[in-house]
Amino acid sequence: MAVVLAGALVAAGLALLHPTVRPAEVPPSAPPTPSVEPWRLPPVSWDPLPEPDPTSPLFAAQSAAINDVVPVALTGCPAPARVREVGEWQAAVQAQWHCVHAGWRPVLVEFGLSTLEPAVHFFVGDGSDSECGHVDAPAFYCAVGTGSVHFGDGHLAQAQSWDLAVAEMVTHEYGHHLQALFGITANRLVARGGLQLERRSELQAVCWSAAMTRRNDAVTFDQAAYDGWIARLDRMREDRAHGTRASLRYWGTRGLYAETMGDCNTWVVESDAVR
Repeated sequence: MAVVLAGALVAAGLALLHPTVRPAEVPPSAPPTPSVEPWRLPPVSWDPLPEPDPTSPLFAAQSAAINDVVPVALTGCPAPARVREVGEWQAAVQAQWHCVHAGWRPVLVEFGLSTLEPAVHFFVGDGSDSECGHVDAPAFYCAVGTGSVHFGDGHLAQAQSWDLAVAEMVTHEYGHHLQALFGITANRLVARGGLQLERRSELQAVCWSAAMTRRNDAVTFDQAAYDGWIARLDRMREDRAHGTRASLRYWGTRGLYAETMGDCNTWVVESDAVR
């Protein structure tokens, strides 16, 4: 009996020395936050463009060296915003033009092309005098000399109602500057084709504008921006020099998906693709 009691006391002592440890209560974990998928362009299967044709009078434009260039990433450009008055609009255009040129400068250096920044001019009304003569257009690029770009105040109303108006307009005209530097404009001027060649030039600039705007890190390209872009294509000037609504929408949308500048090669397609 004494032995049993002693054993019981020893067991009790061990229990005091080593009390039973209950597992700590773990608070219930919060449900995982659902991941937000980044916005993506609507899936589209674009037909590949034809290869340049060495026998074509447009071969120089078709095979321009810029075709293999990836659209540059524009960094540090002004954030898109609606403008309120003409001074603010002009400042926004100047800043955007300077930023786009700065983005392309390394490419121009790589190809041994002029890096001089074309002068920016503004005019009132439907047209303006320039080194290319008098031009009636809302905005235009003149390739004479080192190039110049001219913006009419008719774009002010658009910039007051759409935050991407300045970016779209500037990149479009800069596209014409790239055409001049890479020999596309020179080929167009000596080839025969009349307004069809003008449409090829304009539609390529529309396409390149989309490619550049899509890669502008100041632009949050989401569904609203996409819808605004398509709406702009549906309002864009439609005539024999700029193309039909269908052509404007095709090339202006295709540019958003462009992986190289050659994905906007309007010079290789049949005439019915640039109506």
